[in-house]
Amino acid sequence: MRTIFVAIALTLISIVAGCSPDKALDFGPTGEISTPPEDQMSRDIMRDFAGRDFFLANNDHEAHVRLSDWKPGRGIVMPYWLGVNPLYPGFLRPTVGHLYVMSQSTLVRPLSNNEYLIRAGSKLFKSDTIFEATHTHYTDTGGMLPTVVRFVGTRVITVPKDAPATGTITEKVPVLREVSMPMHTTPDQDLTGYAKFEAVK
Repeated sequence: MRTIFVAIALTLISIVAGCSPDKALDFGPTGEISTPPEDQMSRDIMRDFAGRDFFLANNDHEAHVRLSDWKPGRGIVMPYWLGVNPLYPGFLRPTVGHLYVMSQSTLVRPLSNNEYLIRAGSKLFKSDTIFEATHTHYTDTGGMLPTVVRFVGTRVITVPKDAPATGTITEKVPVLREVSMPMHTTPDQDLTGYAKFEAVK
């Protein structure tokens, strides 16, 4: 039995190690949406969280969020962006139009029109992603605080390769549109390594 378990584990490791974002996860056809969500709860979240920070509970599997003026005990549970087993075909893949809490992300470089190239996902799997900022303007690169976002589609982009490599890379990437401000922080929290940002006026 132990031999079988080890063999399965080694097979999974080899599959994961050989996966690139393009091979591991297809985010769907190219194109972006601007229509409101179909369900009322998502429309309520987009309205209530728009341009506001929020509190995030300590849970690695799902995001428990709440606004500061909500009564005690009130909260919403949302999925993390690429937070659970994104490598398994058809299992909890992102759905265009749905809302997610983007966590464990890094801002790589600014693009045009207050858009940024980021690496977004879980601790195990991250994908190049376009982040459309609507409420914040980032002034440097680094880690990003958790943010409520909407997956609005995919786009083909050409961007410079990471140093020390030279040249460019063309890839199809998901597009996440900012809904909330970044997660609420307190003065005693260590934000070393996090990208600085300011509210868009």
